[in-house]
Amino acid sequence: MIRLGRNFTNLFIVDVLPEETRNKILSGEIDMFSMNALGLVEFKKNVLKQLDMAKAQGLNHIELDADMPNPYAGFTKEERSAIRKKAEDNDITLSVHLSYSGIGSGVACIQKEDRQKAVELQKLYIDFAKDIGAKHVNMHPGTAPFYMSSPIWLEKIEAALIESVLELAEYGGDINFHIENNVSFDTLYVEPEDIIRLVGKCRKKGAEVYFNLDIGHWFTRALAPGGNAKPVPEHPEEIMKTIPKEMVKELHLNDFVPKTFTFHPPLHLTEGPLQKENLIAYGKIVRALEPEVIILETAAKVKEYLVQRNELVKEELEYVKECLAL
Repeated sequence: MIRLGRNFTNLFIVDVLPEETRNKILSGEIDMFSMNALGLVEFKKNVLKQLDMAKAQGLNHIELDADMPNPYAGFTKEERSAIRKKAEDNDITLSVHLSYSGIGSGVACIQKEDRQKAVELQKLYIDFAKDIGAKHVNMHPGTAPFYMSSPIWLEKIEAALIESVLELAEYGGDINFHIENNVSFDTLYVEPEDIIRLVGKCRKKGAEVYFNLDIGHWFTRALAPGGNAKPVPEHPEEIMKTIPKEMVKELHLNDFVPKTFTFHPPLHLTEGPLQKENLIAYGKIVRALEPEVIILETAAKVKEYLVQRNELVKEELEYVKECLAL
């Protein structure tokens, strides 16, 4: 059975804010990015509430986002045990998205000292994942400045990244360790073939590593900087056929609208390349890959989505279940 989960992103941040602040956000007086700054950590902190939300929405998996800012490294042993117990009692599986900005983006850094600091940071979140009983962790493959995009630099970057992945995958133990493709603005590892190559190299060195193909991230190729833009094909779901089945455990499902530069719009509103027929075809391909979990990452980019947040997640979930035949 494929589990269907959600990373709640910013959809319900307004619910943890004081009423006066919430009303200013819903009226547009406070912008969406400021909303995240005001309430993101507070929302992330209440994992037990997220589990309640998942159950109420008919989900059986949630992904916790350990990108900065987050409170997870400071969770006590008791708090971690409570999350684990509640998830198990409600048959909700967990995954943790490792840090991908700030120090976390340094996992591919060619400077050994810097890279080791990034690895140390990721281990804090892998410890958290272990303690709460998470089945999966997911990591972006780091970033690099545009002036390191030459072949020789990229060889050095990939060698550094492999060292990080080998160490972190071993540290994770029984947790399924995933590499996720970047967005094009990170300059590295946007195309699936690059991650497949990376995962293959890590596997040859004995690491059990998987590929989490985020199709919405791949759509950002349409706006890749530096003259590297590539079109999104008419049938973008076909890209899923390039992933070897043995590399699949967890997948992220979201969309991207190049025309308006909108990340993670609600899937049922069909604003991006994933029209209904594409999502139905995506479902057929993905079912053959037999992932353990598919995670929705819908986010609110306009205040109108926040006003409708409860109806929006309900309608989107029904739509996705229909399209994916889950």
